Amino acid sequence: MTKLATRQENPDFLEYVYRQLWMATGACEEDAHAVARGVSLGDRMGKLTQGMGVLDVLFLTLEAGNMNLEAEPEIVNEGPSWVVFDGHQTTGFWTLTRATQKAIEKAREHGIGLAMARNHNDAGSFFTYSSLALEEDMFALATNNSVPLVSPWGGMENVLSGAPFSAAAPGGEEPPLISDIACIEAHDGNISEAVYNNKKLKGKHLVNPETGELTDDPAPYIIPIEGYGRVCGCSAPTVFDNPRLYAMNVFTEMLATILVPGAVITPELPQGVEAWSEPWGMGCVGGSMVLVIDPSHFGPIDEVKSRSDRFARAVKSAKKRPGVKEIHLPGERGYRKWKAHQPVEILETHWAPFVERAKKYGVEVEHLRQEWQRKNA
Repeated sequence: MTKLATRQENPDFLEYVYRQLWMATGACEEDAHAVARGVSLGDRMGKLTQGMGVLDVLFLTLEAGNMNLEAEPEIVNEGPSWVVFDGHQTTGFWTLTRATQKAIEKAREHGIGLAMARNHNDAGSFFTYSSLALEEDMFALATNNSVPLVSPWGGMENVLSGAPFSAAAPGGEEPPLISDIACIEAHDGNISEAVYNNKKLKGKHLVNPETGELTDDPAPYIIPIEGYGRVCGCSAPTVFDNPRLYAMNVFTEMLATILVPGAVITPELPQGVEAWSEPWGMGCVGGSMVLVIDPSHFGPIDEVKSRSDRFARAVKSAKKRPGVKEIHLPGERGYRKWKAHQPVEILETHWAPFVERAKKYGVEVEHLRQEWQRKNA
């Protein structure tokens, strides 16, 4: 398999650049900090399309007039163990950072804290939010919906979201247990990554809109958006490989919109590349949910960590298939790289548009590199 063209960068430097760049748009420092942390965590966990690439989604939303930099996420309803936020078309990074922090507060007091949110924009990798709970020795589950990006099982029309789903529980001597997935086989980032690197998708995840035949070649269907390396349109609907992921996708819709007051279900969000470039009067995310559990309310936290460690060791010590050097738990390798502060891989197809966009907002990446190096000498 041909290796994708990437470059190595210092993740601390990139996080610094992300923060400066988002503030250059007119965003406040709290918003910029949330965006920079979330985008950087995508880089650090090895998510090629959910790190630097996800900035394309924010800037496309901003430049289309769908981002409100003058607003801030607001609590619109609240109970002892739950809270509802309206993002007012701010970033999902800021909205869900505040929502998760509030859920942690409530879990610390009541054992369980539930935060729901609506009307915000993209929130990147959802380990961004479950990791906040891990830092407090708590469990978190987080998800949201998106614009329509995938067809139902047996269909050939995008009406379901490209939902992220993240759950994480604290560990002790071993890394935490992490389940962090996209509930879709191929989203726009996967499609653009394949086309711009002359590759095929990992499976036949597209359906020819004329014949209904499945294909793994997105090149005939891609709709590039000038100046962007990650987001793109696609004239071919995407499909699921199996009904299990379809069921998981519907589960995330229950959590993110069906149960969230005032949320917008995925089929009612704007669809298609044309919609991405026009004002539509709402955030591109219709709803989201973060559930936090403080296990120390129900028993000693050391016992929780001990069970987690024993589970992790049992899984990793299972008999290996021929040629397998090590069994890894989901998210383990990314987590270890993050904690070891290792350099991150950035797709070259994301780097060039990122540097050019930064210039547009008066941010010279190489100038900031020199500045950052002086500060950290």
